[in-house]
Amino acid sequence: MSRSISPKILARAIGISESSLKRWSDDGVLSAVRTAGGHRRITLQESVRFIRAMNATLVRPDLLGLTDLAAIGPDWASTADVNKTMHAALEAGHAAEVRAMVQALYLGGWSPAAIFDGPIKWSMIEIGKLWLHAEWGIVVEHRATDICIQAINQLRFLAPPRSATAPVAVGAAAEHDPYMLPTLMAATVVGECGFLDVNLGTITPPAVLINAAKHYQAKLVWVAASAAQDGKKTATDVTRIAAELRAQGTAVVVGGQSLAQVASSELPGVVLAFSMTELAAFARGVMSGLNVAATPG
Repeated sequence: MSRSISPKILARAIGISESSLKRWSDDGVLSAVRTAGGHRRITLQESVRFIRAMNATLVRPDLLGLTDLAAIGPDWASTADVNKTMHAALEAGHAAEVRAMVQALYLGGWSPAAIFDGPIKWSMIEIGKLWLHAEWGIVVEHRATDICIQAINQLRFLAPPRSATAPVAVGAAAEHDPYMLPTLMAATVVGECGFLDVNLGTITPPAVLINAAKHYQAKLVWVAASAAQDGKKTATDVTRIAAELRAQGTAVVVGGQSLAQVASSELPGVVLAFSMTELAAFARGVMSGLNVAATPG
């Protein structure tokens, strides 16, 4: 069950008066529910959505239970500063700092796609080069991956909830792809676009993904193909997935470095996305075509 707080607590957390917050609630700008005793309660996810929408400053993150964020006071002058700070924290294994950075960026208005395409991608590329110089680099990369997964899962908890009747998106890493991070990021991105996301994880055979998409009547399927493998094989598999799901009107999108040498013409019926930002744009387009309002980002 989602944690909820009182208007007084949220007002203190963002440094405004309780009366102003209640007025916004009365005007429908902020959603609140009433307890049996008639008191307003606001979910944590709605509090986060409101903070992002209003571009409010979170002066007391501890009041929302965001204890990691309470431990730092980020003041980054540029995107380069964000990248360097994230890289340093990941390389050093400072999990709490990374979680706090992701929270701070999200509360500051960054979309999940921007966080993933920006500081996380940049940092992981740099960290991935370490193993070329010493075996210890593998330890650092694996530890950094785990920290990113922690941070992303926490971010998913803060995102607005989807309706139980929202369209479903199903996805996974390709059959020979062991990387968990890209498909988790894709799940987060399509979830932000309003889909109920079902992430099947790594090393997923095409038949498994097809069966899951049919079971859930998925309107969107994603495939993450990041492993250094035969891109032609991946293209064949994804094309098969799209053909199998065409009858139920499922949109299929694929991305990842293993497809760097694959042309879009080799992927009939499939959209090739080169970033999480492109995935987000495609997912919102699919959602718009379904005449379903996307979840505010």
